[in-house]
Amino acid sequence: MTRSLWAVFLLTLSMCVMADEQARTVTVNGTGFAEVEPDRATLTMSINVREPTLAAAQKKAAAVTSKVLKMTDRMNIDRDQVDTTGASVRPDYRWNRETEEQELRGYIADRQIAVQLEDLEKLGALIEGAVNAGVNQVTPPQLDSSRRKQAYREALSAAAEDARLNATQLAESLGATLGPVLSINSGVVAPRPPAPYQARAQAMAADSGAAETYNPADLKFNATVTVVFELTD
Repeated sequence: MTRSLWAVFLLTLSMCVMADEQARTVTVNGTGFAEVEPDRATLTMSINVREPTLAAAQKKAAAVTSKVLKMTDRMNIDRDQVDTTGASVRPDYRWNRETEEQELRGYIADRQIAVQLEDLEKLGALIEGAVNAGVNQVTPPQLDSSRRKQAYREALSAAAEDARLNATQLAESLGATLGPVLSINSGVVAPRPPAPYQARAQAMAADSGAAETYNPADLKFNATVTVVFELTD
């Protein structure tokens, strides 16, 4: 056999071996879920005031902000957990069709307040108190948990077990035996505030005397994994 033919033979043999090795694997996906009760929340609220003069608008917005701060003090919420630095003012114009000119109606003052809440038992009272103090917009609370990492790992473990079961079923169906894991890739989707709770918070913020009806739903985590197993025969 010539040297060139021998080289071709070795290359072909090598490709066949590689193809055979690749054929003795199975790649599967797995999904897992975990739920955890939230124990933290960030509540963002806005004060929007329109007055004839700039000074009057700023004064009224500041008065509402002061009421909110006094309320959080009474609720024993640390001032370090309350951010009131967001503020803006702008002129309020309207179009006069008769003169075809912009007319200055007054000024609008906006204040943004964000509260980091470590005790969700206070969430309902905080929302109700803010609305009663003059806050005219409360966004859905952003819920979180101190057990976020643990919940993620639980979802990841469930996804890995699901992948193993999927691979086992495939291998048995094809008359093969599942071998060791060759590679694993994982992914996770961060939880969002539960939709039912968002809708409830927005609806209740407009009513008074409903602090006890705020009931945050569990946070839901989901994880996915892609696993490559070796097939032993």
